Amino acid sequence: RTAFSTLLTVLSAMASRPSGLVGLILVAFHIVLAIVSPVIAPYDFRELSAQIILNEPSSEHWFGTDNLGRDVFTRTMLGGRQALLVTTISTILAITWGGLLGVLLGLVGGRLDELLMRLVDAFLCLPWILVLLLIVVMVGSGPAVLIPTLGFFYGIPVIRMARAATHDVVALDFVTAARARGETRSTIVRRELLPNVLDVLLVEIGRASCRERV
Repeated sequence: RTAFSTLLTVLSAMASRPSGLVGLILVAFHIVLAIVSPVIAPYDFRELSAQIILNEPSSEHWFGTDNLGRDVFTRTMLGGRQALLVTTISTILAITWGGLLGVLLGLVGGRLDELLMRLVDAFLCLPWILVLLLIVVMVGSGPAVLIPTLGFFYGIPVIRMARAATHDVVALDFVTAARARGETRSTIVRRELLPNVLDVLLVEIGRASCRERV
């Protein structure tokens, strides 16, 4: 109930501003269109026709046709559905594994923390777009490939952000008290750390989803 009321409060605050209201409408429209697109799509997205190659927009093909004679409007709607599916699942995956690992490293510290953070730095130096393109060329571009690949690569910067936020929380008294009570690391992470770094992870959700859509 508290989470739902908080969500309603955030949505009402966003809707009270013109820019926020426009953003909510666009997001809602995108989600609804992605859900109903298979039903309202006028053509098969795989249908080819040599007779209508690169046609201009018309009453039959609202966005025209591409170089293979496929309806661009149909492919745009169904492509948005796939983009929303891949982005949502891979963002959740990235935030989950990157956030948990970053919080755990911030709590544990020591040599393991230093070693894994050097690996994170090495991955951050890689040209991600080229690596992703290489993986797509070698393996394929289906959702089964894109979701774990994006979830892995976009989870790496989340590790650094979650670790930095955890370092600020670990030094506080309530974490010290939890350690003095003999609570396990998993309990400290779940009850003391995650609720206090949740705002950072929520910001990273927005950043990761924007990067993946791009």
